[in-house]
Amino acid sequence: MPANLAVMLRSLLKARQVASVTELRFLREVARSLGAGGTSVARGSLRSAPAMKGRRRTLKCPRCQRRFARPVHLGRHLSATHGIKRKRAA
Repeated sequence: MPANLAVMLRSLLKARQVASVTELRFLREVARSLGAGGTSVARGSLRSAPAMKGRRRTLKCPRCQRRFARPVHLGRHLSATHGIKRKRAA
């Protein structure tokens, strides 16, 4: 029995070491994906993580206070939320 216990203990220690290395690799990957100026996940929710890199949200919905970066997104919001269909240019 003591021999089996020693083998089990060694395998548990090895599994713990592998899990620790995997966790460290994951945390480095998350830090790299957030970038140098990114917001830490620990400080807030995932939604407040990195802000939009490309375009600012300059298009404002005429019915509510939401803003969008692209006309397509604004149009989808209008039709889904406010029931306004898009006028087609022919």
